[in-house]
Amino acid sequence: MKFRFPIVIIDEDFRSENTSGLGIRALADAMEKEGMEVLGVTSYGDLSQFAQQQSRASAFILSIDDEEFGGGSLEETDHALRSLRAFVGEIRHKNADIPIYLYGETRTSRHIPNDILRELHGFIHMFEDTPEFVARHIIREAKSYLDGLSPPFFRALVHYANDGSYSWHCPGHSGGVAFLKSPIGQMFHQFFGENMLRADVCNAVEELGQLLDHTGPVAASERNAARIFNADHCYFVTNGTSTSNKMVWHSTVAPGDIVVVDRNCHKSILHSIIMCAAIPVFLQPTRNHLGIIGPIPLEEFSMESIQKKIEANPFAREALNKKPRILTIT
Repeated sequence: MKFRFPIVIIDEDFRSENTSGLGIRALADAMEKEGMEVLGVTSYGDLSQFAQQQSRASAFILSIDDEEFGGGSLEETDHALRSLRAFVGEIRHKNADIPIYLYGETRTSRHIPNDILRELHGFIHMFEDTPEFVARHIIREAKSYLDGLSPPFFRALVHYANDGSYSWHCPGHSGGVAFLKSPIGQMFHQFFGENMLRADVCNAVEELGQLLDHTGPVAASERNAARIFNADHCYFVTNGTSTSNKMVWHSTVAPGDIVVVDRNCHKSILHSIIMCAAIPVFLQPTRNHLGIIGPIPLEEFSMESIQKKIEANPFAREALNKKPRILTIT
């Protein structure tokens, strides 16, 4: 599957027959010949509106006019710089990595402040190099940006689905082939699409790694998630939060341990208490006149309050270890 991320060119002269228009169209043609989609926009309007397209583009090329950035009055120059700074700032606020290029005459670049230049991938000097060479440079940066978007597992899954590999493991419909044998199956296949069905694989695909032994793209994705959440480790669980809660409890709580739990806890916590043979001491949440349960009062968390609950619990009083093992709020 080829994802659609065009290179966006913003130039009032994109369809004009003047020097600037001929130059920017030659650059656009060179990029299209290399297989990249180019979207040319001729109306400036509010530049910040174009910045909203950052999630759909692979690069931005903004043509700037020397008459606005040095050839006009001081007021015109200030207005042009404010508009350019707002455009670049709006993109960088939402996307720190997408390539941004300015296109103009060499003398125009002298009027661009450093705070704007440092946010750019480059300034394309009009007619100072061949369109073909500049196109290859921009395409290289755009592809590098796109290659870095996909997290490890999704990237591997896309490659696997695009590779035309036969699926001989479960699920048994083998990439959607089973649905093609009946009219309703054809409707199902056409509605959800081939990509979804080809990507519907089990955990036995070597190219995608293993959930159980944490290898390959699965392991790379877990490390990436740990980095994002600033955690020491991260492990994927495909059975939902309930199973995740039980895994934490089974690895932490032993039979007879006292546990401090929100009385309005998730049902999986109650399951864990039973499965681990733990002794629960409940924190009582608030409840308003409508019966809606609210937060737990702060005094419920004091050691004095918890100790009183332990002493009032006949099972907790007889526990060998009176120190609570775990505090769970869900």
